[in-house]
Amino acid sequence: MKIVTDSAVDLPEEMFAQLGIERMPLLITFGAEVLRSGVDIQAEEFYRRLVASRDNLPTTSQPSVGEFVELYRRVGQADKDIVSVHVSSGLSGTLNSATQAARQCPELNITLIDTKTLSTAEGFQVVAVAQAIRRGYSVEQMVKRAHEVGDQTEIFFTLDTLYYLQKGGRIGRVQAMAGALLNLKPVITVDKGPGTYITVGKGRSIPKALTIIADQVHEKMKDRPAWVHVLHTNSPDQAQALDDLIRARMPKARFTRGQIVPVLGVHTGPGCVGAVCGPLDVLDE
Repeated sequence: MKIVTDSAVDLPEEMFAQLGIERMPLLITFGAEVLRSGVDIQAEEFYRRLVASRDNLPTTSQPSVGEFVELYRRVGQADKDIVSVHVSSGLSGTLNSATQAARQCPELNITLIDTKTLSTAEGFQVVAVAQAIRRGYSVEQMVKRAHEVGDQTEIFFTLDTLYYLQKGGRIGRVQAMAGALLNLKPVITVDKGPGTYITVGKGRSIPKALTIIADQVHEKMKDRPAWVHVLHTNSPDQAQALDDLIRARMPKARFTRGQIVPVLGVHTGPGCVGAVCGPLDVLDE
C-alpha cells in the first residue's frame, strides 16, 4: 500500500524518504507567480519573501482535482492500494480535491483520511499509517490506528502578530485589532470536531505564551512516553526557549524540531512558535 499526503505536513525531511511517502504540493501565489510549497520554494526563501510582501501578501490554494488524479495514477502503477492522508477539511479544500480525484480513479483502491488537524499533528497520523502498513494491518485497522493517534495528538502555537491570520480570513478584523491593541499573544489549537482553530489561552508576551504552551503539552501527555515536535516560522531562538520549557517538564520525552512549511506560514506569518505532542510509539516503530 502506498501513502499520499500533502505539503501541509511538517515532519523531519528524512522521514518522507524512509517511509516512502508521496506529497501533493499545496500552492502559494505571489502576485502572478504560483509556487508549489516545498518544491518550488523552501522555508528560508519563503519567509524572506513573506516579510518583503507584507503589504501585498501571498495567498494559498489546494491542488486541483486533475493534479491529484495524475499523482494517484502515477503512484498506482506500483500499487493499486493507496491511502491518502490530508490536512483538516475544516481548514483547507485539499481533501475535497482528493475525494473528487479518487472517484475518477475507479481502477485504484483509494482510502481517504481527514486528519482534522495540520502540520506535525497531521504528520503523526501519516507516520501511524506507515507503521500500520508495515505491521500488515487491514485497511479498517489502519484507519482506526490513524484516528487513535489523532485523538492522542495535540498542537499548540502562538503568534507574534495576528495580522497574517486576519489577512488570510482565519480570524476577524475586530479580533485581530483587539489582540494588537492589548498586545495579547493567543495560544491556538485545533478543535478536532470541525477541525478548525480555537484559542486555549492568551499571554501578555511571547515568553508567557510559551509557558502556557509548555503547560498544555505537559497536561496533555502527563507522564506517558511522548514525542514532542517543536516548530517555528523563522524564530529559532523562541523555538529553543519553548524546547527548554517543555524539556524541564518532560525530561524523558523524545524531541524533534523544524520550520513550519511555507504554505502554513502564509497564515501564521514570521514569529510563530509551537509544539505538537503525541504518543512516542508512533516514532519508535
